[in-house]
Amino acid sequence: MRPKNLNVNHSSFLQNKIISKIYLQFDQVIKKIVGKKKFAIAVSGGPDSLALAYCAKIYSEQNNNQSFFLIIDHGIRKNSAAEAKSVQKNLLKINSISKILKVKKKIRKGIQKNARDERYKLMNDFCKKNKILFLLTAHHLDDQIENFYIRLSRGSGLYGLSSMKIHETNKNNINIIRPFLHLSKKELVYTATKVFTTFVKDPSNSNDLFLRSRIRKLKSSLAKEGLDQTRILKTITNLNTAKDAIDFYVKQSHKKHIRLVQKNKITIDKQLFLNQPMEITYRVMSELIRNKSKKEYPPRAKGLEHLISSIKGKKFSKVTLGGFVFSLDKNKIIMSKENRNA
Repeated sequence: MRPKNLNVNHSSFLQNKIISKIYLQFDQVIKKIVGKKKFAIAVSGGPDSLALAYCAKIYSEQNNNQSFFLIIDHGIRKNSAAEAKSVQKNLLKINSISKILKVKKKIRKGIQKNARDERYKLMNDFCKKNKILFLLTAHHLDDQIENFYIRLSRGSGLYGLSSMKIHETNKNNINIIRPFLHLSKKELVYTATKVFTTFVKDPSNSNDLFLRSRIRKLKSSLAKEGLDQTRILKTITNLNTAKDAIDFYVKQSHKKHIRLVQKNKITIDKQLFLNQPMEITYRVMSELIRNKSKKEYPPRAKGLEHLISSIKGKKFSKVTLGGFVFSLDKNKIIMSKENRNA
């Protein structure tokens, strides 16, 4: 597995069985999706992202890819700028030149969500500016399990409880690639320790103010009660199977009932609301509004449910949701852009 033309200092780690296994999985995913095209790598400086950076460096040298290592300075902690610089210096151990992107917006509330939104905005903008279609992130198996518990605690349905995917395309048409989804954090920490010896430890990971931190501490107790990793993954797999079936019928219904009349005008057959199961109708409308608004997320469930129940009602005339106006024209629902200046 020893790649060609690599600096011996970092290529030699591939002789290690665990690191070799991790790189092989990475290589299989990236070769299939990215091939020889350029890509960007999100590097937080933690062990997961450093393991990702290492694999990305090996792959880019072996396949002559142009790669961009991106570090985000959120500006939340007092030493965030120095921390970003230390991550940049750490990446030099594998001869990787990185770029620090600084969040200019002050984040004071909803810290984890808003930090994530700002982080992806900066990386998406960088990718668009540099015509990069692929962004690699270090999400792993433990993240999948934690996300399941978090969404379960919030009462999420089928779609919320389904897992992250290895490959997804976001609203900016950037391909988000998660090559480590089937690997444990323990393996990634091992790799980062071997290759870099040091890494950033985010204090928020052990801060009980954050739900993810509390869930992380509960996992071992839940495992003792039978909710271990194997069973959770089995549940996620079953949910994904059901989700795939629903997605199939959502696409069929979209094709059958929705027509684009003009750039900002869409007609929807009222039969979508009268004859289809609620879940199908809900998903069709959710994706339609999200795609047309070009937003990361669809409107809230309460708003979508109100829209659907209103259209089903005998006295429906007009409802506004997600920046669009929905009105009745005989047996058709007209979806048009809301004029907020009127």
